[in-house]
Amino acid sequence: MVKKSTSLLLLLLVSVLGLHGCATGPGGRTPTSESELLQKAQKAEKRGNLIEAAKQYNKLAAVTSALKRPEYQLQAASVLLRGNYISEAKQILDTIDDNKLHANQRIRRHLLIAKIALAENNPAAALNMLDIETTGDTPADLTAELHELRADAYLRSGKLIESVRQRVLREPFLLDPSLIPANQKALWQTLMLMSDDELRQQRVEPPPDELSGWLELAGIAKESQNESLNIDQSLSVWHSRYPHHHVTQDILDSLLARKLEEIQRPNNIALILPLTGAYEKQAAALRDGFFAAYYNRKNQSYQPIIRVYDVGMNPDDIKNIYTQAVKDGAEFIVGPLNKETVNGLVNTTRLTVPTLTLNYYESPTKLADNLYQFGLAPEDEARQLAERAWLDGNNQALVIVPEGEWGQRLYQAFDENWQQLGGTVLEKQVYPSEQSDFSKQIRAALNLDESDDRHLKLEKLLHENLKFEPRRRQDVDFIFLAAFPRQARLIRPQLKFHYAGNIPVYATSHIFSGKRNQHADRDMDDIIFDDIPWVLYTPNNAPPLQKAINRLWPEESDQYTRLFAMGIDAFNLIPHLNHLKTYSYERYNGETGILSLNEYRRIFRQLSWARFRNGIPRPL
Repeated sequence: MVKKSTSLLLLLLVSVLGLHGCATGPGGRTPTSESELLQKAQKAEKRGNLIEAAKQYNKLAAVTSALKRPEYQLQAASVLLRGNYISEAKQILDTIDDNKLHANQRIRRHLLIAKIALAENNPAAALNMLDIETTGDTPADLTAELHELRADAYLRSGKLIESVRQRVLREPFLLDPSLIPANQKALWQTLMLMSDDELRQQRVEPPPDELSGWLELAGIAKESQNESLNIDQSLSVWHSRYPHHHVTQDILDSLLARKLEEIQRPNNIALILPLTGAYEKQAAALRDGFFAAYYNRKNQSYQPIIRVYDVGMNPDDIKNIYTQAVKDGAEFIVGPLNKETVNGLVNTTRLTVPTLTLNYYESPTKLADNLYQFGLAPEDEARQLAERAWLDGNNQALVIVPEGEWGQRLYQAFDENWQQLGGTVLEKQVYPSEQSDFSKQIRAALNLDESDDRHLKLEKLLHENLKFEPRRRQDVDFIFLAAFPRQARLIRPQLKFHYAGNIPVYATSHIFSGKRNQHADRDMDDIIFDDIPWVLYTPNNAPPLQKAINRLWPEESDQYTRLFAMGIDAFNLIPHLNHLKTYSYERYNGETGILSLNEYRRIFRQLSWARFRNGIPRPL
């Protein structure tokens, strides 16, 4: 986040930017020579006193020749930017004329301005500033920084292959070998966000092309989730095709480690679910997805014992049920499902075997031995929606959410991330879910009521009837809509009726039932929403397992399709959790998203995106 200047800082910068000041040197005299001022600036910079350093560099700019002045101004802007004093650094950079800089200084200025653009979450502006050429005379560190900033900006813009390409181009300019592993891990994380098709399609250059080598290696990593893959053999073939590739041993080790997962698979698994009571239908769908993954496993020689324990009627007895599962020989436990029972388990029980809960503990920073957490939290979707809307170039949002705790949770998650990105919520309207007419909330959000008031006042003033067409507010970039299918199908056409049909609408997965219904969803065209890959498969590319589940449980799979997908991932994740924990940059391509593990061992889901076209969600 950008630091806000304090009054003291502003007073300091009056002297910095105005080139004033009366700091004294040794013995109480005012330093006048460049060498003394430079020494003072460098000492302040070394101590971390960045404001003082910037002040001294600006004094140097004031007393030096016109030829040398830009160098000190760039130094001042650089140290301010290191301290996250964004607006102050920008003021200095705005005073520097590109035409008066030599080539390397011009590159440095562009890099600093690009950093500011990225700090302000404007990757498009950063890329525009980074559209500069280097030469053989450009220092390696500047060239490396140029590629790094481009990689970051492309990543934030959703242009994954371009980000990877910039990371590859950066590496030869890293003169410090200790910087290479971090560059490659960032590159690898980006590759893991790409689909199998993208990895294949972007491999346009033959071996031993460095980028193609990375793409092919990432393909092996993705395919290694398929248990039938012989990783040793695949890597051997890859090495023969790319014998001089620069991949670090750490990444190769992370791939080789996958072959050990077969040894680490538990032979006795406990599944703890509320199969009776309020959550019984949801639990049954999750259980059936779990067993569907088990029966569909690639390695049929792996046959673990799976015992199911019902905690539905005795949620307060979760400690005893967990203890019994361990006594029965469980080497890995999956569950429970609802948040209250998860809280009860973690608060009362020492987890003696690895445990994957199917919801999240109340504290996001809870770190307990053997605890892994997995869920379909709606807050995750709202946060990713904020990021997507920002990357699409939006800044000002209207929010329309339902009354109650669920709508408030989504709003808070969205608003927190949106403000961190630098966005603004112009208006929030809350609607009653049970109603069908949302005109009141929509008109208020769009300021149509104010337009009506102005019309009535004008008629009263002029004493005559005036022709009138309401005018909605014009400062809206997009609408964040939290709704379930019934409400969304009503709200979208009402937005169009109230002159807001051309405002982009972003929503979470909840607007889509998970079942294609072109007639019912015909009014939701152009709504953009995030969802899990499982529900965005088209009939032509749906995996055989999904077709089998739809055939076996047609009604349940319509209503609880996302829980079937979660059950599948819960089973398939078991052998990968230790790998994801050991290698934080690794990803698992699941049915509920691209999955990774954060520092608190909570599963993070990178979702997919779709847009309604002719009543059908089309993947973006």
